[in-house]
Amino acid sequence: VPRLVPGVARSLRFWGRVVPIYVRYKQTQVGLASCGVAEVRKKRWAVRHEWGGEMVRKLCTDLRGFYLKDGQFIGSRADFVPRAWCRELSRLQDRVPAVDVKEIVATVREEFGVNSVMQVFGEFDVVPLASATIAQVHVARLKDGTAVVLKSQYADQEGLCKLDLRNLRRLARFLQAGAMAFFDMLSIVDEFERQIPFEFDFKREAEMMQTISKNLTAAGISPKLVIVPALPDPSLVTRRAIVQEYIRGCKVDDIKTLESWMIDRRQLMLRLGAAYGQMILVDGVFHADPHPGNLLVQYDGRIALIDFGQCKQLREEDRINLCKFYLAMASRSELATARAFGALGIELDIDPRLFPGGERELISMAATYANGLLDTRPLPESVEIDPFSSESPLKKAPIRKFPSHLFMVLRTMG
Repeated sequence: VPRLVPGVARSLRFWGRVVPIYVRYKQTQVGLASCGVAEVRKKRWAVRHEWGGEMVRKLCTDLRGFYLKDGQFIGSRADFVPRAWCRELSRLQDRVPAVDVKEIVATVREEFGVNSVMQVFGEFDVVPLASATIAQVHVARLKDGTAVVLKSQYADQEGLCKLDLRNLRRLARFLQAGAMAFFDMLSIVDEFERQIPFEFDFKREAEMMQTISKNLTAAGISPKLVIVPALPDPSLVTRRAIVQEYIRGCKVDDIKTLESWMIDRRQLMLRLGAAYGQMILVDGVFHADPHPGNLLVQYDGRIALIDFGQCKQLREEDRINLCKFYLAMASRSELATARAFGALGIELDIDPRLFPGGERELISMAATYANGLLDTRPLPESVEIDPFSSESPLKKAPIRKFPSHLFMVLRTMG
């Protein structure tokens, strides 16, 4: 019972935030149904999206847990959600409220079997370097002077995330049955449920970090183009705490610093492309959380990949199909792209009556989705996949099935 009551209270807090957001959006939708002036509709929706983005951000920061991670993902998809939401939710990437350092110290003592953090470190900064979804990061120095960072999990987060996923599954089922029937949201929840246990296992994170580092080194990409943090002491890796090399740098979207360092941003993209092409298409094991806070540019132009909590290992069949898909995309052939897109197992709910252009228009639609979902190229300005837009192709051709095992590719490449 003591464990049940906080869970019920958390669920009530979640639904108490979500329901008003949903109701306000439905009110706006109904209120504008008979409005024939496009400019008026656009302004009304802009106001609603500004409010909605702020409400969702506050939900994520107040409840934390898995809602933070979900908000970070949504905030990275300007092609699928209103830009006002993206502006608000992008703040979750590096402005997450910190927890009391006492909680972090308690985890360190328990995981490393010590009475004080100073038995492990020569120096320890009590002010966090960063606060993330499930853990907090502090700068420290080992006894030999090596600069490191400690990543330590918050207490009771794993149970909270499992509860949050159950609430999100209920929400996805409700929305998919009605207002947002245009995308297979349940498959996304399925994949998160598979991946979450991995994120709470820092031993697995260390293994993925070392595997990817070894693969990129063998390919000649690391340390020439990108770098991966080292693990200075394997004994300082447990399921809930990990100590790794401290790598300084600026976020990949910090344009002001990049310009002051005279960094060629096109070269940055080529380096990232080489690294992710190798990880996804050749090795089939990749870093699946490349938001700007996890991509640190060095003064010499190399890029450090940090935070390997979300890594994905592809099945060989999926890796090969993705190779064929990106070759088709590179050919710029809409027909080849549409065929390769379908071969990935993605299914659209097509009503031929809505496509007067026939097969040619259907092929073009599939190619547009391929670009929007799984490619880094921006969509043409004339295309708005934003589901709230009356011009969104999702209204004409909903995504009936999106294979859950491809979600991390969507999250990474989109």
